Amino acid sequence: MFLLLLVVVSCSLPGVFLPGQTIFSNDGPLGRLMSECHKMPSRFFGSWEDLNGIGFSGSPAPPGITFGLQFLLKPILFSKYYALVSLVILGLGAWCFFVNLRLAPIACILGGLAAALNSNFFSVACWGVAAQAINVGMFFFALAALADTTSPRRWFRVILAGLASGMGVIEGSDVGAIFSLYLAAYVIFQAWTGEGLLSKRISLGLGRLAVVALCAALMAAPALYSLAGSNIKGVVIPQPDSQNQKSRWDWATQWSLPVRETIGLALPGIFGFRVDTPGGGQYWGEIGRDPAIDRYIENGEQGVRPKGIFRQTGGGFYSGVLVVILALWAIAESFRKKNSVFTLLQRKWLWFWLVVVIISALLAFGRFAPFYKFVFELPYFSSIRNPVKFINLVCLAIIILFAYGMDGLWRRYMQPAEADGSPRWTGFKVWWAKAGKTEKSWIQGWVLALAASLVGWFGYATQHRALLDYLLANQFSDSGAQEIASFSIRQVGWFVLFFALSTGLIACIFSGAFAGARARWGGIVLGLLLVADLTRANQPWVVYWNYHQKYASNPIMDLLKDKPFEHRVSGLGGETQHSPFSLSRLYNQVWLQQQFPYYNIQTINIVQMSRTPADYSAFISAMNSGRGEMSLQSSIRYMKLTNARLVLGEAAALDFLNQDISQADQQFRIMDRFDIVPKPGITNPIMLDDLTTALDPNGTYALFDFAGALPRAKLYSNWQTDTNDQDVLACLTSPAFDPNQTVLVSGGIPSTAPSEATNQNVGSVDFSSYSSKNIVLKSNSSSQSVLLLNDHFDPNWKVLVDGTPAPLLRCNFIMRGVYLSPGSHTVEFRFQQFYKLLFVSLAASAGGIIILIGFLATSFSARPKELVETTVRSSTMIRPTAETKRDK
Repeated sequence: MFLLLLVVVSCSLPGVFLPGQTIFSNDGPLGRLMSECHKMPSRFFGSWEDLNGIGFSGSPAPPGITFGLQFLLKPILFSKYYALVSLVILGLGAWCFFVNLRLAPIACILGGLAAALNSNFFSVACWGVAAQAINVGMFFFALAALADTTSPRRWFRVILAGLASGMGVIEGSDVGAIFSLYLAAYVIFQAWTGEGLLSKRISLGLGRLAVVALCAALMAAPALYSLAGSNIKGVVIPQPDSQNQKSRWDWATQWSLPVRETIGLALPGIFGFRVDTPGGGQYWGEIGRDPAIDRYIENGEQGVRPKGIFRQTGGGFYSGVLVVILALWAIAESFRKKNSVFTLLQRKWLWFWLVVVIISALLAFGRFAPFYKFVFELPYFSSIRNPVKFINLVCLAIIILFAYGMDGLWRRYMQPAEADGSPRWTGFKVWWAKAGKTEKSWIQGWVLALAASLVGWFGYATQHRALLDYLLANQFSDSGAQEIASFSIRQVGWFVLFFALSTGLIACIFSGAFAGARARWGGIVLGLLLVADLTRANQPWVVYWNYHQKYASNPIMDLLKDKPFEHRVSGLGGETQHSPFSLSRLYNQVWLQQQFPYYNIQTINIVQMSRTPADYSAFISAMNSGRGEMSLQSSIRYMKLTNARLVLGEAAALDFLNQDISQADQQFRIMDRFDIVPKPGITNPIMLDDLTTALDPNGTYALFDFAGALPRAKLYSNWQTDTNDQDVLACLTSPAFDPNQTVLVSGGIPSTAPSEATNQNVGSVDFSSYSSKNIVLKSNSSSQSVLLLNDHFDPNWKVLVDGTPAPLLRCNFIMRGVYLSPGSHTVEFRFQQFYKLLFVSLAASAGGIIILIGFLATSFSARPKELVETTVRSSTMIRPTAETKRDK
């Protein structure tokens, strides 16, 4: 099975084996992995994100599969094979679960393939969030361990289930936490449907649940600690008062699933794929839209359109036509009162997974339906963003229903005959005359559905003009709207084709065309159809990068990457030329997210921050005086306080930048001028990655030197102490305050500097060495002084002066510093996060491996007779025996 999954998934991702190619990654690109602050194994012991803003505390890397692969494969190989490995793990987890349910081998194999190729998991893996696919795989492994409650080693299974669930939390973060709640529901439902006294069953179920929770907590201890810190403590989440209730709701539900887009479960691409899919495949739905824009549209687009994301999707959720059809068939069979192919126990489990589909879909609707409000008010849920995450559980449950359906289809219509030979197929017409009412009803229903699909396809095509008008009104150009409309209509045609093939194949199976000895061929054809359908639908999610070309340096990058820790970079934006290949777009979409991390270039611009630290939010709010956007004067003040020495923008902006700056503030000057040109070998650039820079004395753009920006490290013999944060922020933003002469300190030293202090010729400070978590400075001062380091204050930073611990000071509200006596000193800042829970997780992993080895060893060493008896006993609990079917 492993080899089959590897081959099938590899065929879906063939580019990973080509030299110089990696898979596109939005959330974990190669440049980010190559940055110094993300190198392994250092991240296991803490993480300080120093590349954007003014530095932020990251979470220590938990000892999960993802970070283990990063450590073993290194950045380039990891970028190549991460998605592939994650999908194989997912497929194996699903296959293992179905095997433990004792479904037919064909159901186990196709169920594993359906999981590995499900567009929801496949697309997020290709988007760079393959950890979510691993999380689902771990959930399947946990279900597999819990499936058999009669095994003499069932408590070992419970322990393994807890460890697998904990690994899922490590990989999936808040998604993993949501999955763990469903796993708890699975354990309780399993106890309720068991045999014996109800009170005893529930007690045992609660005991199993307690063991699962304990083992999961031990395994996921570092991740749980980080979740509590990053999602709840020290971040800005609008509080639940009447004024902020709407903004809190908007923040949490921005990525909700519009009800109409659930059609994507069975019809891929009707709303497009990625936002940048060529040929008309751009996403044009509403996932990711800022709720303020929704209200603006509902009010007739009066006034200025709110700024915010109009749409964004990094994943689809297509499950496959064949998968959905057999899932529906399994549900229908479960409600048959007589002659159902499923036992009563199987029917109960089918209902359980049906409820999972319904509840998860209702929650995934988020703000587009009233149901998410109920869980939103629960503890912790208000700090989780993106209700659309619940679509993961919808897709998972559909896959399980499909596997049950495939098992039922195999046993009723395909299972090989006994030694007396295979039944002879007499043709569809002869079979139809003798067919039962149920089979005829299904086929007639499919024919009607196919006819309705053809009519719907035709009707959708006739609405081409209306679709164009909608697209033109929603931020698409005329040519883009034409492509998108045609593409969307073609996707309906693909659905009709695969619906016809799937229902036709199942009808042939009903008729006995693939019964007995021909069953193997039926399984092969079903597998080929499943793989062909899902592979076709998944291809738009697969994008490859030529990383040699993508991360090639250029003259401007060469200037920026020289001692990048001494000066941060900022982009001006606001070009007068609105070219699709403007510097602003190149800077924000390529340089900030790709090149800057690759070359360890630090910038004050925020690349991505889902949860804003409270102190940083207050600092920014003070800079813009609550207006939402900074004025030019405020922006320059912000750049001054944050060490933004190098600024990129249009050369013509020089006079504009200097208009409000006095000579004493040291004006902007142009270091180099340049133009944006195609990269070598590219004559017709079609994307931002095709562009680079060329120095030109008359170039449109310029790299400015802002001499007025504070140095990264500076000595002050003149300081003021103030423990009132509002007073400090007001002082920092006041034009009367000169940050070159005075530093504000929030206590910890004498309230004022010596009266004779003027901060003139106080001394010097230079970098001795720099890394994201360890900074060494050499200082020499003639008087007592405060060393200001313009990096974000965090209590996890420790400071040593000449090897002796010293108090860490909070300076200028948000920066860090240290008090120094006169003379020469070696000052070292060390970032020391709490990481000892790492060893708890490693111990749990080691224990799990030992238990798994022992479990497998005892299983393989069991006497054949005991194995047979166990298998027969378990089988009678799950499906009817041959004797039972004959009695019926």
